[in-house]
Amino acid sequence: MTIFSFQVNEANQIYTRLSKLKPTTLLEKEPNEPQDIVNISAEAKKRQILEQARQEALEKIRQAR
Repeated sequence: MTIFSFQVNEANQIYTRLSKLKPTTLLEKEPNEPQDIVNISAEAKKRQILEQARQEALEKIRQAR
């Protein structure tokens, strides 16, 4: 892995900037991360339930052997 001098300089600049801030300032300015919202269609839910049931049935069969 190659590390270039500009990468080291950028890391030093960020460290210098952050080291001058108070810890409480860092916590106050921390933005809320947006939440990921996932919508699953009814058909996909049905497939997911069927697949889960199939996996559970296969696992029980394997354990019975």
